[in-house]
Amino acid sequence: MNERKRFISFYDDCSDAFEEHLDGVRMYLQNHNEEYKRIKQEIYNIIDNHPNIQQIVCNDTIKSELSIEESKLLAKLIILYIDLQYIVEKEMYFKGGTDAYFYFDKLGIIKNNTL
Repeated sequence: MNERKRFISFYDDCSDAFEEHLDGVRMYLQNHNEEYKRIKQEIYNIIDNHPNIQQIVCNDTIKSELSIEESKLLAKLIILYIDLQYIVEKEMYFKGGTDAYFYFDKLGIIKNNTL
């Protein structure tokens, strides 16, 4: 690795694989975060048990109007997706801070006495 490439940011270096990096965070959460697992299961239950909502999520045209119950479930589904995204964003923020810490340690900017 040349000296210039050594100091390129993770985002710039891996921008074409960034989605894979996010998927790794999601997989970690799926295996280790109970709240994330609970929300995912609730999302799957709503989608699996309500064909009109499943069609909306899959960008299909629904054949009839949504019932009041389905409308409420669709609103709940949106909130669940927002909650799920919040968990991912918190984990990414933590991961970014962790990466920065080890990067600064490697550069000798900070002294790591804890490891």
